[in-house]
Amino acid sequence: MTNEQLCIATLNGDTEARNALVENNLRFIKRTAYEMWSAQRELNTSLGIEINDLVQEGALGLLDGISGYRPDTGNKFLTYAAPAIRNAMVDYIRSYNPTFEAKNLGNIIHLDEIAKDENRGKHEYIADPTKQTPEQLYLAQERIDDIHHALNMIEPREEYYLRYRFGFDDDIEHPLTETAKHFHLSESRARSTEALALDNVWLELPWWFH
Repeated sequence: MTNEQLCIATLNGDTEARNALVENNLRFIKRTAYEMWSAQRELNTSLGIEINDLVQEGALGLLDGISGYRPDTGNKFLTYAAPAIRNAMVDYIRSYNPTFEAKNLGNIIHLDEIAKDENRGKHEYIADPTKQTPEQLYLAQERIDDIHHALNMIEPREEYYLRYRFGFDDDIEHPLTETAKHFHLSESRARSTEALALDNVWLELPWWFH
């Protein structure tokens, strides 16, 4: 079921749909939580704020947004709920740190966003070194190293899939259809393999252990 269908079912009292709605959007919530937390990493760590705390707050923010969602507007549910998710996390951080500003979250590299252009490789998603401070350069390289480490931690078949799909070894992003043929998979099987592999990579990234 889509987010929109699950939202309607939740509004009609379906508790399973409510849980499924959170699960459907958990990757987005986790990614937003990491961006929010890493904006002031050292301070948040010293205050005892953990990423999982922000994930929980984000999930609550998503659920709070259900009652105000109107499917007849034509808007996607996540588009509508994203500000509520973000605001819930900001409110939580500000309960510890009233001076927190969420507008400068930095340039986070997302594995599932590397393939925005078939003619680009992963290295082109790092900002121009001439426009970065030494600290920014270090953080960018650190994130890429973290992604490669996470790839080494997942199942070999998933690692091989992602390395080929997103051009980690040859800097050539291969379309889903080509990747499916390369691994002798149907497109639907390739798509589900990719989604599971990406989720497993996210769970292996080091910010989950802070």
